[in-house]
Amino acid sequence: MEYESRMEQHYAVSKSSVLTHITDAHNSNEDYFCPHCGCRMMKKCGNIRAWHFAHDYHLNDIQKECSYESYLHAYAKLRLQQWFNESPNIILHYRHGSFCKFDGKCKWQKHDDACGRFEEKTFDLKKSLTKCTLEETVQVNGDCFRTDLYWSNPDRPQNNVLVEINVTHECTTKKKESLTRIIEFDVHSEEDVDNIIKNDIRESKTVRYFGFNLNQFDDGIPAGYQLAKFVYYKSGNAYARSQCNCQTYMKRRPSALVEVTLIDNHNDAIGSLDTIKAISYGKFYNWGLCLAMKNGFEVKNCYLCSLHKYNFDDDVLKCDLNPNSPCEPKDALRCMDYCLDKDFCDKNLEELNEYAKHNVVDFWLQR
Repeated sequence: MEYESRMEQHYAVSKSSVLTHITDAHNSNEDYFCPHCGCRMMKKCGNIRAWHFAHDYHLNDIQKECSYESYLHAYAKLRLQQWFNESPNIILHYRHGSFCKFDGKCKWQKHDDACGRFEEKTFDLKKSLTKCTLEETVQVNGDCFRTDLYWSNPDRPQNNVLVEINVTHECTTKKKESLTRIIEFDVHSEEDVDNIIKNDIRESKTVRYFGFNLNQFDDGIPAGYQLAKFVYYKSGNAYARSQCNCQTYMKRRPSALVEVTLIDNHNDAIGSLDTIKAISYGKFYNWGLCLAMKNGFEVKNCYLCSLHKYNFDDDVLKCDLNPNSPCEPKDALRCMDYCLDKDFCDKNLEELNEYAKHNVVDFWLQR
């Protein structure tokens, strides 16, 4: 009978269930067996090819199919179990992320922004895991999963880890999404298993983590965006230079009726967006006044009056009725000649609506 050619197998299991390399088995009188199919193995220790084990099918009552991939999967499980049981330390490397508590739900955050920081950290798995079992069935949230190896600690079950060996089949999507901790190793040769054992565990193209919560929300993460806020108060006063940031802008002023917030591009704030056209505080002020008026508030402000004139050279607000004396915006509250410039208001509202189509603006009204 002809048998398919296979890659060489350098490990077998003794009668006492010890995984043994061919060089250690060479002078032994023990019988050795395939870690997958249980077939008795012959020792091939010649002078031409590298020493290895081979299936001795002639001494087995039942012919069994055993591919190299099946052997490799079974060997890897036993070798990693041996590694866990004998190693004083198994070091896991990971990137620990600390993110702003509003990360993922912040309206100011762009899709490619990550408001946080990463640190490279290590953890010794042997400090929290005490037991390694093969082919364990684990229950997770009502589902049962079969795992190649189960690294566990009955006193700290939240730290338990499913270890999966991918020779030909990756973990199922359902298992990956189960939220249980999983480390999956790609193994395509005995050398791959040697590399796992000789090195710390690091996430890579051939080593994957699932279910590890390696990130946390941190109140200490600084704000990523500096913002400018317009505030219209019950008193009729209004201000457009109120400074805040993306973490504090929702702290409303106690006597405010209207608040409008946008990104402040008048400074070198962290997270300032170069793509947003800088808006003058004066324009922002007018936008806020017009929005307050549109929403039913009785706004009287000299900037909205048809009689107002602004001298840009002197940075002074004046009134046609008294051109020689500067006035304050709130003077309109007691002016009997106040006359709303409706066209001016409509124009500002159009500008604000157009700006809001392309940029983030937060509107808040006291109801």
